[in-house]
Amino acid sequence: MLFRILTQLPKSIFNTRLPIIPFTKPLNLKKFNPQNRTYLYHTRRRENNKNYQSYFYNHDSYQYQNQYSYKRFNSSPQQNSKTLWQVLNDPSNRKYLYMILGGGAFFYVTHLEAAPVSSRRRFIWIPRSIELAIGKSSYKSILNETRHSILPSNHPVSKKVETIFTKIVEAAAKDPSVNTTLIDGIDWKIHVVNDPRAPPNAFVLPGGKVFIFSSILRICENDDGIATVLSHEFAHQLARHTAESLSKAPLYLMIDLLLYSITGIQGVNGLLTDALLKMPASRQMETEADYIGLMIMARACFDPNEAVRVWERMAAFERQLKGQGSPLEFLSTHPASEKRIQNMLSWSNKANALYEQSECNRYLGYYKPFQDMFMSPS
Repeated sequence: MLFRILTQLPKSIFNTRLPIIPFTKPLNLKKFNPQNRTYLYHTRRRENNKNYQSYFYNHDSYQYQNQYSYKRFNSSPQQNSKTLWQVLNDPSNRKYLYMILGGGAFFYVTHLEAAPVSSRRRFIWIPRSIELAIGKSSYKSILNETRHSILPSNHPVSKKVETIFTKIVEAAAKDPSVNTTLIDGIDWKIHVVNDPRAPPNAFVLPGGKVFIFSSILRICENDDGIATVLSHEFAHQLARHTAESLSKAPLYLMIDLLLYSITGIQGVNGLLTDALLKMPASRQMETEADYIGLMIMARACFDPNEAVRVWERMAAFERQLKGQGSPLEFLSTHPASEKRIQNMLSWSNKANALYEQSECNRYLGYYKPFQDMFMSPS
């Protein structure tokens, strides 16, 4: 009788979900009776539920299991998976790419300037105020480091260096290709650093602060040699090489990011950028400073032929310091001394012509015929 009643009941009654008791340990078959309905329900549900990732939910919250689920940000493998090349090839992005390239080309062309003396076209967009601010900050830092080694301004060596540098500045102001606004109103200060342990060095900061170390004076040997070094360093500021380097810095950064997006290797990208862009640009500016400095020192009545001998002594010093081996030029910021000597020899005719036309050489022009007439062996 009871069996008949049960068979006539609707089947949905037997499918009613029983309350689930959560557990934290795996089921142990030995501790559960196979006839236990709760155990059978758990076993069946674990087999049929393909998406379970944790322990079972209770009856009230189970119905929301498939409706709400947590997805981690950027977890989709299709999001942000486009490469840079795919982005550039997308027709919808090409118009923006053309706008950026066109605007960049227009900005580049409108900020090209001609360097003095050499007339080289270079890209400069950094204003003069930023250049002077950097020079002022660098001057304070270097002055604090070398304060105890600087010779007084009334020292004979300081006076000699100041006299030579003054002639160089005055000669540069007479060159028609030089922008005199870079010279006028500058507070020029000469500092001779008497530190025998320091390597041979000299530089001119933006704003007119000059530092020359005593160790390089031994290589210069004479006034013409000192003028060679000072005119070279002065030419860097006359050509605004500091502003040129700062103007190219964002371009180098963009190229680094582009190479990194393609290769994904930061170290190799930096080496490629240095070897192919930064170092050649630095050597080009150094060569330009050699040329400008040679012409200015010749106009300032200093013998341009001494520049060749200075770099010969500098090359001998480098070989003595580093041995026979020398660093690779393409990884150096400066040209090799042998290369600089070749450049000086190739420019010597023009430099000697300026030297003979200079005002101070007029007295030598009057003296040479007198010497030939009265002191000739014939």
